[in-house]
Amino acid sequence: MPVFKTPFNGYSVKFSPFYESRLAVATSQNFGILGNGRVHVIDLSPTSPVINELIAYDTADGVYDVAWSESHDSVLVAAIADGSIKIYDTALPPQSNPLRSFKEHAREVHGLDYNPTRRDSFLSASWDDSVKLWTLDRPASIRTFREHAYCVYSASWNPKHADVFASASGDCTGMDPRAA
Repeated sequence: MPVFKTPFNGYSVKFSPFYESRLAVATSQNFGILGNGRVHVIDLSPTSPVINELIAYDTADGVYDVAWSESHDSVLVAAIADGSIKIYDTALPPQSNPLRSFKEHAREVHGLDYNPTRRDSFLSASWDDSVKLWTLDRPASIRTFREHAYCVYSASWNPKHADVFASASGDCTGMDPRAA
């Protein structure tokens, strides 16, 4: 079995919805407590035992999660420990990335999920106790959900209903807003 070794601790791995052998990997130094991060984009060739790194993006803070766009085959978003969300386009040279950086969360962004039904929006889950709804074509989030009383670690879209998602928090609750 092929192995891909990263210099930092792994936090998240996601397959591309467009290319069955392409993955994005989120990593952080020192278990995400302090230090840099890196997003790796790798290719698992079905005919080769070697895992090929296509591109890597370094960040000044840890990377906790990644999510591929459901509408652009080369775009991915990354959840950063400084509270930002970085947008990368793998079709562009590394020096042209990140394309954008959203910075509305007050603490670490821990989770991301692209809407598989609507395909134009994604969620961010943060340690600032909130979940935010985003699209790439707007300079700010569309909506903020503040139903939790502690860090939100994950938010996930329902694969069949475009306006339904769930979240999980350190306050021992889950949230299921019916009208995102």
